[in-house]
Amino acid sequence: MKVREADFVVVGSGLAGSTVAYALCELGDVALLSKESAQGSNSFAAQGGVAAAMSREDSPLRHAADTLLAGSGLCNPDAVSLLASRAPQLMRWLMDSGVSFDRNEAGDLALGLEGAHGAHRILHAGGDATGRHILETVRRLLAGRSNLLQVDNVQVGKLLKDHGGRVAGALAIESGSPGSRVAWLARRAVILATGGSGQLFSRTTNPPGALGDGVALAYEAGAQVRNLEFVQFHPTALAVADSPPFLVSEAVRGAGARLIDAAGRPVMTNGAGDLAPRDVVARAIYRHQSLTGDVYLDTTLISDFSARFPTIHEYCRARGIDPQTTPLPVSPAAHFMMGGIAASLSGQTNVPGLYALGEAACTGVHGANRLASNSLLECLVTAFELARAMKEDSSTERRGQREGSVRFAAGRELSSASPDALHQVQTILWRSAGIERCAASLQEGLRTLSEMERHDPQSSVVVTASLIVKSALARRESRGAHYRTDYPVVDPQFANDTLLCKEHAVCLGSM
Repeated sequence: MKVREADFVVVGSGLAGSTVAYALCELGDVALLSKESAQGSNSFAAQGGVAAAMSREDSPLRHAADTLLAGSGLCNPDAVSLLASRAPQLMRWLMDSGVSFDRNEAGDLALGLEGAHGAHRILHAGGDATGRHILETVRRLLAGRSNLLQVDNVQVGKLLKDHGGRVAGALAIESGSPGSRVAWLARRAVILATGGSGQLFSRTTNPPGALGDGVALAYEAGAQVRNLEFVQFHPTALAVADSPPFLVSEAVRGAGARLIDAAGRPVMTNGAGDLAPRDVVARAIYRHQSLTGDVYLDTTLISDFSARFPTIHEYCRARGIDPQTTPLPVSPAAHFMMGGIAASLSGQTNVPGLYALGEAACTGVHGANRLASNSLLECLVTAFELARAMKEDSSTERRGQREGSVRFAAGRELSSASPDALHQVQTILWRSAGIERCAASLQEGLRTLSEMERHDPQSSVVVTASLIVKSALARRESRGAHYRTDYPVVDPQFANDTLLCKEHAVCLGSM
C-alpha cells in the first residue's frame, strides 16, 4: 500500500472543497481528493443563485431573519448571523476574483427574489448557471496554487486515526483498480466536503455522485451526524418520460411563472402562493398529483425566458418543449440534505482532526428547511471560517505522521454499491422516507435496509440510508421538510436536533 502525506487532506472538489483547498494552501500543502471531477458536483449544477444582502433596502439582519423563519426553530442563530453578515464581503471577493454576476440595464446587480425571501437578494451569473460560474472561478484560482495536489477518480473507503484517536488520514482506492490503495496521511486535518445524498432517492435533481459518502465515513469514524431526516424536496423538477428529473430553478417562479393543473387552474392558492417555502410547495404538488393529476409550471408568463434561463430553455427545447409557449410538466424531487455530519460553522466535528463542510455537514444554518440560495453561500463561508480557525489554532500545527503511528479507524471499510443495490435503496427511501412519511413506512424501510446490510455490510449507501430512516423515526412530529402523516403538527418538545453516533443510540440533543 502506498503512503502519501499532506498538511491537509480534503475529500470532495465541489465549491466547499475547492474553496477550502484554495484557502488552506496559504497554510500548508493540500491534497484534494475526489471520486469525480468538479463538474460532477451539485455546486457545478446549481442554477438558483447565491443569497446576499447587497441592496440599500436589504440588510444581513433581514437575511438572517428570513433564514431563521425558514428553518422552523432548528437553526443555530449565531451561525445564521455569521452566514448573513459574511455574505456581502464574499460576493465582493467573488466579483474581484472574476465572477460576472448578472446586471440590469442600469449596470446594477440584478437581484432576484425566491421563495421565503423578504427582499430581492439573489445574485445570478449566466442566468441559471450560477454554480458553474462561481466554481469555475474558484478552480482558476486553485490552478495557481503550487502546493496543491489534486487527484480525481479515487474513492475514500475509510478514515485513519493515530493512536490518540485523532483522525490523521484517509484510505483511498483508485477507481478501476480495487487493489490500488493509497493511505493519505494528514499532518493537520482531514476535511470532508463530499456533497449531498440526493441520489439515494429514486427522484432527484442531484448528479450521480451525490450518495452521502461523507456521512457514512464520518459515522464509521465515531462522528456525530445530525438532523438527517430533513431532506429538501425541490418542488419543480422537469417530469418528462425517459429523462431524469431536471431542476427548474425556484428563480423561475420568482420571475413570474405559476403552478397550474391540466385545466390551467392555480395549484397554490393560499399564503405566499407559488413563492411559499419549498416544503409547502412540494407537498402541495405531491398531494395534487395524488388526488387530481399532473402539475405544470406556466413559464409562458415570462417574456424573456430564453435570455434569463438559458440552461433550462436549452434542456427543455432538446426534449421537444418550448418554455415560451408551453407550460412545463413538473414534479418534486430530492434536492438538498439539511442534515449531515454535525459540525460548527468552521467545520469542526466531535472527532479531533476531522472537519466537514458544505452539504455533507450540518452546521446549523439551514435548520429544518433551507432558505433558497443559502447553500452556495454556506460553502464559501464555512471554507474561509475553517481556514481562519486553522490559522489561529496552534493545536493543529503541522505534525509529522509516520506510517506506523497511524491505524485504521474502528469500523468497516466502505465501498460503493452495485447499480442494482443502489436502485433498491432509491426505491426504499422514496417510498419510506419521501415527501410524506409515517411510522409504518419508515419501519418497513428500515427492515429492508437492515436485511441489505446483512448481505452487504460494506455498502456506504445502505449505511447512510439507514441513518436517514432512523432519524425520521426518532422525530415524531412534522417540522420543515420532515412531514409525518401520523404526527402532522409541530411538537415543541422536538425543538432540538436529532443526533446519531456509532457509540450511542439515537438521541435528541440541544443545538
